[in-house]
Amino acid sequence: MDKKHDYGSILNAMVEMAKERGMQNPGSDYALACYQFLETAISEAEVWDVPLEDIGLKGFDTDELLRTPGRKTA
Repeated sequence: MDKKHDYGSILNAMVEMAKERGMQNPGSDYALACYQFLETAISEAEVWDVPLEDIGLKGFDTDELLRTPGRKTA
């Protein structure tokens, strides 16, 4: 079995979980942890020339995780 494929599947599952769980309670400490995880994934993808669509992050706005519902942004 191809280990590279296994690692990619694990990463994709973790990214999807962080996106879903972080968006369930944006602005929370938990969402902040998800934000940090996803920002690290984006940074590493850029370093290793991995397209964001390959890890499920193309077009995903990580800043949404930091916005508290009901608060206006400047």
